Amino acid sequence: MIRINLLPTKKKKKKPKPIPGYIAAVVIITVILVIILVFVGYQKQSTLNNLRIRKQTNEEKLKDLRAKLKKLRNYEKLVVDVEKKKKIIIDLRKNQALPVKILDELSRELPNGVWLSQLSYNGSNINLMGSAFTNSDVVKYVNNLKRSKLFKSVFLAESKFKPVGGKGRKSIAVYNFKITMTINKG
Repeated sequence: MIRINLLPTKKKKKKPKPIPGYIAAVVIITVILVIILVFVGYQKQSTLNNLRIRKQTNEEKLKDLRAKLKKLRNYEKLVVDVEKKKKIIIDLRKNQALPVKILDELSRELPNGVWLSQLSYNGSNINLMGSAFTNSDVVKYVNNLKRSKLFKSVFLAESKFKPVGGKGRKSIAVYNFKITMTINKG
């Protein structure tokens, strides 16, 4: 006899096969690594952004400091220029009376019969050119200048006889001379 069961029967559910342990471990490790990499990447990006901002602010500070340094160098240059000008002014004030003293001394020591035609003054050197009626007047003038406290190294460089006169006039004997000397600043 055949039996037929018309009542519904319970079907047994198949139990799913468990996932192998090594696959689960690999998936878990991969997920953890991805999370770590995302976190590290975020940290690096944040650090990079902070460094870019710091670089930009440092470049702005550097630009500002360079402008200030340029102004400082200009100021230092102005200070040096002012110091040079100040020194020149002080030297001029110190030496402003010297040409007057030189002319006064040259004219005071000038004997009768001697006249000056040219005077050049360069630093401490003086060159004189002039004329005299006699050679002894020239020598007397040189000796007077040697005795002066204002001049030193007085040297008669040249003394030449030259007759001066014109048509129908009597010629006059004139001695042209050149004298070199230095100023005694001490």
